[in-house]
Amino acid sequence: MACWQEDVHFANKVAQLCCEHFNKLSKKGKPQAQHEWTLLAAIVLIQQQDNNGKCLPECSMDVVAMGTGSKCIGRSKMSNKGIILNDSHAEVIARRGFLRYLYQQLQYAYKEEPSIFVYQEDINLCTLKNGVSFHLYTSHTPCGDASIFPRQRKMILWLSLN
Repeated sequence: MACWQEDVHFANKVAQLCCEHFNKLSKKGKPQAQHEWTLLAAIVLIQQQDNNGKCLPECSMDVVAMGTGSKCIGRSKMSNKGIILNDSHAEVIARRGFLRYLYQQLQYAYKEEPSIFVYQEDINLCTLKNGVSFHLYTSHTPCGDASIFPRQRKMILWLSLN
């Protein structure tokens, strides 16, 4: 049942899906073509089974969270009201969206609605369904500790956001 694991073009498909998703969004907040650029990060859901546990002929791929940005706000610009994000890097924004997605999916599972989770009433816990996986896409190497390894050990995906 290995789907994406055996696909040598999987990384390119994920990158293409993320770029297409980004391009469908409105122009508000996007960089100006030929003058500006930004970083893009997304979380992609891969499903190899349908909601009934049957194997899909091809795995489905959906962007469930996306973020853009490359800034950190200094302490002097922070708000006491919590309305300004300190770290607005693309990966951080995508992670925040991903957490919201997971919380929503958990609510669906507890309400016995279609979800990526299965609610196990006897132990009062949810587990991820078989055949579900998530993948992080970034248009550039992350900054900080996420980039401390030598380049030859990383796969770098370049992306034009025009």
